[in-house]
Amino acid sequence: MRKAVGTIFILTLLALVGCKRMPLYDLENKEVDLELDLELELDLKLDLDVKVDIEVDTVIPTPEYMKVNFYSMDNEGLNYTEFVGPQGGPISTPPGTYVMLIYNFGTEYIQIRNEGNINTIEAFTSDITATKGATLRSFITSKRAEETDEPEEPQGPIIYAPDHLLVTRETVVIPDMTSENRKVTVYATVSDVVETYTYEVPNVKGTEYIQSVEAFITNQSRSSFFGRPEVSKEPATIWFPVGVNREKGYLFTVFNTFGKLPGESRSFLHMLITNTEGEQVHVTTDITDQFDHPDPDREHTIVIDQEIVVPPPSGGEGGGIAPTVDPWDEENTDVPIG
Repeated sequence: MRKAVGTIFILTLLALVGCKRMPLYDLENKEVDLELDLELELDLKLDLDVKVDIEVDTVIPTPEYMKVNFYSMDNEGLNYTEFVGPQGGPISTPPGTYVMLIYNFGTEYIQIRNEGNINTIEAFTSDITATKGATLRSFITSKRAEETDEPEEPQGPIIYAPDHLLVTRETVVIPDMTSENRKVTVYATVSDVVETYTYEVPNVKGTEYIQSVEAFITNQSRSSFFGRPEVSKEPATIWFPVGVNREKGYLFTVFNTFGKLPGESRSFLHMLITNTEGEQVHVTTDITDQFDHPDPDREHTIVIDQEIVVPPPSGGEGGGIAPTVDPWDEENTDVPIG
């Protein structure tokens, strides 16, 4: 499994001999210095060989800030919380032994809940609109009626694919400072708890007629209990848009997931292609084996090898209407009442 890995928080202790007792958490006294020094390496290190000119960002964005939670060793409950920038910063945690959990905060899609205990803190993403879910389930129902190899009905909600979540969990001992001019800096390793895959469809006819492409992958983990750490056993279907190279007949994207649902469940990829007239092409493929591909060159790569044909608009190559909605213009009007 490819993970983005970085080094953070190096624990050093510099002491000068002294006889004056100074508590570590007394930040008003400038001689006490407790600092988190943070260094991040954010390269995904994906091996991309898609043979087309499609720009793909393989670098994880630098977090705006990191959240640092200190949990009790006795009951694993949350004792203290600090926020630092991507390069670290000062903290004011009292002396003691803690389980320290650090993660990037303020991502676009990931939300955090139940952080009061290290075993219940959970990263999840929101459900997608009911319309998308209804469209997917209607498509699967029709496929089940047409084919003997029936795709499974999606279980659980349809959700946004997660952002990158950089996490470290370490047991740390914050000493009770008794000497002047001490400096404590704390070190650990951070890694991405989501899995990143490339997704390729190399043989598509009629890409010039494509208006949009959406993909759904079933039986993925609903969330991540990253404090334990383990993924949820609740199923979900992740949704993500797909890029189109019209000139070379290629579909490609990069997507994230908390991971395939644990157990023997099958994962299906459902692709919804809409042409410029609004007509839809549905493609269903069992991709279970590609989540743990035996070929290292295909690791973390989902490839749909079948040929896909997108029909032209009924009005011909130049015909068809791609309906769009312009942004609303704000307009204020006084409405008399009474």
